[in-house]
Amino acid sequence: MNFSSSTPEFREQVHAYNESRFHQLNGLVIASSEGAWQYLLTVNGGGAVAVVAFIGAVPQLQKRVWPYVVLAIFAIGLLLVGLGRALVLLHMNKMLQNWTASMAQFYSNKLDWHAVTRADEALVKPGEFWPWLLGWVSFGLFAIGLVFLCVCFIAFGVP
Repeated sequence: MNFSSSTPEFREQVHAYNESRFHQLNGLVIASSEGAWQYLLTVNGGGAVAVVAFIGAVPQLQKRVWPYVVLAIFAIGLLLVGLGRALVLLHMNKMLQNWTASMAQFYSNKLDWHAVTRADEALVKPGEFWPWLLGWVSFGLFAIGLVFLCVCFIAFGVP
């Protein structure tokens, strides 16, 4: 079914759905970017800052290797979170651009409604794996950093 040959009621439904979908995808882009900064600064960034402050406050630790290993674990986790969230943001932006372009083609009778929705659905799943994996690896590194920090405190003590 083409847009121009459809009933006025169908056109209104399509227009309402288009507006709803646009706002949904735009909201996802915004939420992804906000979530990236919150998570980056709070979790791994906080861990890295705490370790740097601890190394700076205890001069004896500056001569040991393990505090720098913990710092590196948090820093790598921080980078992975940033990369993962950036990939999410790019994926959401790609979906938004696809939706906007598909709707423009639909309104000019170059695509039918089913092609628009199929093109949209085709982009939902691809691109989910890498951000998911990077997020979990980053979280794992944060947990490993905390455990390693505790083990080193127990094994080497705090000077």
